[in-house]
Amino acid sequence: MNLKDGNARFLSIIIAALCIFSAYLFVLFKMQVIDNEYYREQSESKIYSTESISASRGNICDRNGQLLVTNETVYTIRFSRSLMPTDKQDSIILSLCKLLNSAGESYFDSLPISDSAPYSFVYEDETSEKQIQALIERFKLNEDATAAQVMEQLIKKYKINTSLTTQEKRIIAGVRYEMERSSFSASNPYTFANDISINTVTAIKELSDEYPGVDIGTESKRVYTTPYLASHILGRTGKIYAEEYPELRDKGYKMNEYVGKEGIEKAMEDYLRGTDGVRVIERDSDGKVLNVTTVRDPISGNNIILTLDKDLQEIAQKSLADTIKSISDGGKNKKSQEGADACAGAVVAISVDSGELLACASEPNFDLTSYIENYNALSTDELKPLFNRATNGTYAPGSTFKMATGIAGLEEGYITTKTLIRDQGIYKKYPDYQPRCWVYSDYGTTHGSINVSQALEKSCNYFFYETADLMGIDHLNTYCTKLGLGQKTGIEIPEAAGVLAGPEYRKKTDSEWYPGDVLQASIGQSDNLFTPLQLANYVATIVNGGTRYKAHLVKSVNNSKDGSNVTGATIQAMETLEMKEENYHAIMYGMKLAADSGTASTLFSNYKVGVGAKTGTASVPSGTANGIFVAFAPYEDPEIAVCVVVEHGAHGNYVGAVAKAIFDEYFNGKSTEITVPAEEQPVY
Repeated sequence: MNLKDGNARFLSIIIAALCIFSAYLFVLFKMQVIDNEYYREQSESKIYSTESISASRGNICDRNGQLLVTNETVYTIRFSRSLMPTDKQDSIILSLCKLLNSAGESYFDSLPISDSAPYSFVYEDETSEKQIQALIERFKLNEDATAAQVMEQLIKKYKINTSLTTQEKRIIAGVRYEMERSSFSASNPYTFANDISINTVTAIKELSDEYPGVDIGTESKRVYTTPYLASHILGRTGKIYAEEYPELRDKGYKMNEYVGKEGIEKAMEDYLRGTDGVRVIERDSDGKVLNVTTVRDPISGNNIILTLDKDLQEIAQKSLADTIKSISDGGKNKKSQEGADACAGAVVAISVDSGELLACASEPNFDLTSYIENYNALSTDELKPLFNRATNGTYAPGSTFKMATGIAGLEEGYITTKTLIRDQGIYKKYPDYQPRCWVYSDYGTTHGSINVSQALEKSCNYFFYETADLMGIDHLNTYCTKLGLGQKTGIEIPEAAGVLAGPEYRKKTDSEWYPGDVLQASIGQSDNLFTPLQLANYVATIVNGGTRYKAHLVKSVNNSKDGSNVTGATIQAMETLEMKEENYHAIMYGMKLAADSGTASTLFSNYKVGVGAKTGTASVPSGTANGIFVAFAPYEDPEIAVCVVVEHGAHGNYVGAVAKAIFDEYFNGKSTEITVPAEEQPVY
């Protein structure tokens, strides 16, 4: 190539570049100068915002796949700050509130002050007390400030028009307070109401010009398929508020999201929570939606499969409530009024070989679907319906504790399966404390000479007094601990640890342990306090041969889209107690005798399935004694263990009807041949 050709090509490139640059300059000049007004109007007429698309929480099902908690899509009313004129905000709020009130629908208002004057503080949920204190501190009021004084400060803060009526000012203050708690901002829309009817949706859309910045959206609402079923177990969800947000922000939560507050909803939050989607909303200058573009679809949360059996749970709850009522009604017809004060209780049914809870009920119960509306009544009810007695109630176990004393005595060699102890009625070793066997009377009635199996059958106090006195509290408590008494079970939801009586506990209470205290401890009194869940797991540990499994409610976590297993519960042994075979058989046979011919025989003699049981009656500071009942079945190859506690239930055999109802359902259509190995026969 010669020099002339090279210069020509270079010149061509320069000319082309100049042409392109000139074209860009012309376009920019046209947009910014010639068509400036047109593009300014276009840019001002469209507003773009990015919003999240709420992902549905996962479902909660029973062990057989029956739905317990699911979702439904509902309409919501949302406020967008960038589109809502500040000077019209209060009038918009007031108009919407009146519209919803006339339709019998509700909106969010957590201000803990009564709806009308004279104002008073109200407690709508467990956070109300903290809210009231925060308001008083915020406005630098005296600790004994009244609700009216707080209202006066809120009206000033929010600059609410003082010419409005008292009720109107309260309405606006309530919504503005809720908006503030939810951190309403240009980047954080506020959900004013959810689950609104289509009629209300239509009315708002027809009046859209009066409601700038007000949008209709959709979101998922939690639905409980069977009212009252497993309320204490399932738990509930609620909105994240500003005071809760800091600890959740790092996990990727947004303000106003719904999060598990209690029960399984809280325990399994990380699995139940889905991944929100994203969409871009295009609006004109009046706030009307022009276009919606989904950038990312939401992903639903995982489904939780519980260990509970829905049918068994329903039977457990109904039978518990019916039994409490029956004991109370029967007591009212007695001259002594024994049992008339029966009022509450709990039942737990657990799988012997896995620690899976098959049923878990607490009475009184409550309806999760109306929790918020009824919180004030529920929280002030003296029977404490919100309290989960099955996992957090602690009770003296009474005679249901005697298997632990028997096992400890046998394993430590202080008694054998052939040891006979003669019931002398009154235990006279300690001058200052001489307890009686329950059967003893002024006529000198006793159980005579009996072995450990017969002592369980007849629930002989004297036998266990002597056994415990021989070995001492330290040996006894070594075995109690292995059996899980006074120990948390490891369940996913909150539980109490209980109290194991002994010197260690007395030190914590700055009191002294005396040698004779072991007598009361040996029959499940003294300081012993255990949860119904602990007692059910304790029985399961005994009858499966000594393996104490971690109790659990979650069977598996499954992907909501394809049902694949995300994770499964691991059956975990927390402790192993190796019992000699003859000792194991002696305890098992004693419980069988109690069911066949002893204190539980009115319920289980000639029952279709072999049952082992033990009744317990535990005195309380006032009123009728508590009734406690534990049982397992089938006797030949145990599958299920049950504990029932009824406060002021009078006698253990009174409350055993709940266990029988559970066994009736569990063994429906099943039968077991009842055989007792020769080595389990007691020596008389």
